[in-house]
Amino acid sequence: MDNIEDILRALAEDDEEQPESSSDSENSGTDGGIFGGLDPNMLLTIMELFEKMKKQDDSERLLLSLKPLLREENQSKIDTALKFMKLFALLPILKDSGMLGKLF
Repeated sequence: MDNIEDILRALAEDDEEQPESSSDSENSGTDGGIFGGLDPNMLLTIMELFEKMKKQDDSERLLLSLKPLLREENQSKIDTALKFMKLFALLPILKDSGMLGKLF
């Protein structure tokens, strides 16, 4: 239990020291915290990608409903097809964001 308390004290001390150095980080435009060098636009793009991956469309629902009716070797093909469908759905977002560079 002492170990956790030591960690909490160390974190509290870091928070107390931060206001002194915050003026430097405001001037430089970067934050020295965990997310210091991350671009907010890149984070929004990544969030959009995760939302797109999580969302199911009608084609995916159809394949998933047919999956129990197929033999085992064909069920794995459905999984592979679903992965490719997700990848192809993400390509326009990646292209627009510039994450793919000069590939497209």
